[in-house]
Amino acid sequence: MLKTFYCASRNRCRKGVARAGFFLGACLMIPVMALAAEDGVITMTTAPTQSVADTHKLYGPIAEYLSAASGKQVKLVPVRNFLEYTSKMRKDEFDIIFDGPHFVSWRMQHTNHVPMARLPGELVFMAAVKDGGAIKQIDQLIGKKICAVNSPNLATLMVLDAFPNPVRQPVIVAQNSFKAAMQCLKEGKGMAAILPIKFWKKFEKKGETRGYRLLYSTRQQPLPPRTFSISMRIDAETREKITKALLESEGKPGALPVLNRFRSKNFVAARESEYHDLSRLLLSVWGFHE
Repeated sequence: MLKTFYCASRNRCRKGVARAGFFLGACLMIPVMALAAEDGVITMTTAPTQSVADTHKLYGPIAEYLSAASGKQVKLVPVRNFLEYTSKMRKDEFDIIFDGPHFVSWRMQHTNHVPMARLPGELVFMAAVKDGGAIKQIDQLIGKKICAVNSPNLATLMVLDAFPNPVRQPVIVAQNSFKAAMQCLKEGKGMAAILPIKFWKKFEKKGETRGYRLLYSTRQQPLPPRTFSISMRIDAETREKITKALLESEGKPGALPVLNRFRSKNFVAARESEYHDLSRLLLSVWGFHE
């Protein structure tokens, strides 16, 4: 068996090593060539609150719109779930991201992103409880079960922010939607439900909030809605073109799927001050603690 690894002559050894070296060099060049093919490509993604297929339908057109406006290829890179999303975000794998203000704030601090444009309006969250029940104030929920969409959902994180001591917080009964969270409360599986105030008003119009009341709201600290941020590694001229295209996208076919999804007519300019200190909301989320 040893003769398989033994060179009978020095010349044969040299040829073998040369061939092996060429093969190894070719293999090592493959990822370099792949990276070179991506030069000039601006990668874009969004929070995985929809399937990969729906991400392509909603955000593919706006990626094409931004490509045309900037003169650079903006490539949509969907992710399958929040584990993949947060992992790749922390590794700074995306140039443009459209997501919540707590993530934008974190990227401003850690990956040199700047906010460009956002959806209009503001976000306010609340905790609803059974009317006439034992819970009269927010701190009475410490150690109690509450119905909420699991973190890193912004509504849940914002209400949990009222409980700064991590060992003195409510226990999350995880739900997959705000409607499910309200139903969870009605079924007695939790003492409260965490919702955006706009969902509460929607349920109220349908008569679905009878017997329940607002316990707590974040009205004193309204947050900006979903926002486009961009990495500073993209040159200033391109950043300016993309920002301008987003702010002038009203009525543009490429932007309509996203705007219609969020029932908005346009995007508005995002101010850096709106995102100050919101990264603190992620400190309890795996991978984001300091």
